[in-house]
Amino acid sequence: MSGNDLTLTPMLRQYHAVKQEVPDALLLFRLGDFYELFFEDAVTASRELEITLTARNKDSDQPVPMCGVPYHAADGYIARLLKKGHKVAICDQMEPPQKGSKLVRREVTRIVTPGTVTDSNLLSPGENNYLLAVTESGDSLGCAFLDLSTGEFRASQFSGESRWSRLVLEVDHWSPREVIYPERIKGSLQQFDGITKTALDDWLFDLDYASRILRDQLKAATLEGFGLADKPLATGASGAIVHYVRQTQKTALEHVNTLSCQETASYLILDPSTIRNLELLESSAGESRDSLLGILNKTRTGMGARLLRGWMIRPSIDARDIEGRYDAVEELSRSTIVADEVSKSLDGIFDLERLLSRITIGTASPRELVALRSSVGKLPDVRGVLEKRKAPRFASLLSRLDLLEDLHALLSKAISDSPPPVVVDGGV
Repeated sequence: MSGNDLTLTPMLRQYHAVKQEVPDALLLFRLGDFYELFFEDAVTASRELEITLTARNKDSDQPVPMCGVPYHAADGYIARLLKKGHKVAICDQMEPPQKGSKLVRREVTRIVTPGTVTDSNLLSPGENNYLLAVTESGDSLGCAFLDLSTGEFRASQFSGESRWSRLVLEVDHWSPREVIYPERIKGSLQQFDGITKTALDDWLFDLDYASRILRDQLKAATLEGFGLADKPLATGASGAIVHYVRQTQKTALEHVNTLSCQETASYLILDPSTIRNLELLESSAGESRDSLLGILNKTRTGMGARLLRGWMIRPSIDARDIEGRYDAVEELSRSTIVADEVSKSLDGIFDLERLLSRITIGTASPRELVALRSSVGKLPDVRGVLEKRKAPRFASLLSRLDLLEDLHALLSKAISDSPPPVVVDGGV
């Protein structure tokens, strides 16, 4: 930021102090009904968002560049900034402004980066939004993928000359939006074009710190049960990713409560050229709707669409699993009435994974709580359909289905049928 701090107003000095906390993010500073940006951030945002750049203190020798977006419409602008690879820090008013009172207290409530988005309005329903962490030591490499919007958390460790090519394969499969890495391996990340890159302090990937923060996050005395006992670099990447997300979200991450250490033995490895030539995700003309996934995807929820996509790019090689799917599909295919009944039972179920993530992070709106309530209210219909099916896979799903009656009763009693978009409007 340019200018002499002594010439700034108290509000701009407050802005300056907050900006120093998030130097690599565009700072959206709440002023009444607007989020304002100042100085270099304003110049960048006005260019990227194509909005008017104005100035504060226009008549002074050093006018301050500024631009702003309406508070109620900020999500759309944030989405555009994220798509261009920017990080956005949200600074909110932590107390109501009062006439004649001192400067309102403001704090950064969260930092939104391309790899930490949780708002369903900013995400594709049928695709995960992964954050990737990578670290390397000697001839071994560790990586971790976390989708904060669903809580899905996976890690791997590769050794030998093929370690980077195996990571590239993982990146092609999961399409992370952002990668974090220790500063010391910065030169190795040049191959990941189009992915936002964030360098962190090397010590965040150290085994001792990473294992400690992971055990705390997963509420476990040891990491052996997660397959990390002999994978120090996978542990380092996983711990660093938890640290980064805690720092950006400024809240507990209770939905990130398990981790799977991925082994390639459980699925058929498809390289990028195979996925492309088989037109699994895109047709030769680049159209997703004409791909195999686009044709087969009759799922009713974003959760189902993401699951199907994962199955398609990583086909199972477990014979028992494959036979179980075949039996279930055969039962559904015998009658269009049966298939329609199963499909209709899922109508009205919203994206529970992403709803629960936003609730645990503390960013869910009242209307998202209503969406959770209506989704839970549909679970008896799902159970009724499963009870009629004979295939073992349906019986297995039925045995794991919790109707969550206590949660539905609580939400029905506590939340208005037509709440406002935000809590501060009252009437929730």
